[in-house]
Amino acid sequence: MQAMERKEERGRCATGIEGLDSILGGGIPASNLVLVTGGCGTGKTTLALEFLIRGAQKGEKGLLVSTVEAPEKMLAGIPRFDFFDDKLLQDGRLQLVEAGQLAEKTGPVSSEKERGIKMVEEIEKIVSFGGLKRVVIDSISSFIPELGDEAAEAEILKKISRALYAAKCTGIVISDRMDASENAVADGVVVMSNHERRGDLLRTIQVIKMKGTSHSRSKYVIDLTSCGVLITPLLKGGI
Repeated sequence: MQAMERKEERGRCATGIEGLDSILGGGIPASNLVLVTGGCGTGKTTLALEFLIRGAQKGEKGLLVSTVEAPEKMLAGIPRFDFFDDKLLQDGRLQLVEAGQLAEKTGPVSSEKERGIKMVEEIEKIVSFGGLKRVVIDSISSFIPELGDEAAEAEILKKISRALYAAKCTGIVISDRMDASENAVADGVVVMSNHERRGDLLRTIQVIKMKGTSHSRSKYVIDLTSCGVLITPLLKGGI
């Protein structure tokens, strides 16, 4: 039997966050769906927005789907990046949409699961029509607030993954909890948390899983600045 040919290495979607791209060996493997999970105030939204903005700056159109609050309010609530330019919104390189707007387009449905699936189909249309290369959903935990069914949420996440892969689009989905079924569906899992050390509360990041690349599994400290998300090693001493 002939040896199997080695598949050509997949391209990378550089996040633009230098420390994270270094951890991932050059960026997220293109078309992966990455679950960014963690508690309140750990920097999940800021990280995901920088991913979108950095991509838009180099011509990779991106979409933010906000499920908790108006996208404009979300943008106003994070550290103002020095590199952010309103032209990204004006010329469509960065697009914002509320989940409620997608829900209105689904029409009558027989279940919340069906509504979620139809909302994903609306996202797929936006991605395909606009030639988008990056998508962020913040958050999957609130995508269908009334659902409360982990198996159904995992199925919806799987549909998002398939849709983005078919469109050659890389996605980040934010979750407020660690869920085994969601983790299994996602191509990558990044955990962000608060770490207490000597009375200080540090934000940390750790890549638990990322299909298609070798990566560090160490825990790193992050700092949210106007220059972007800065990532440095977590020193072991004095913890």
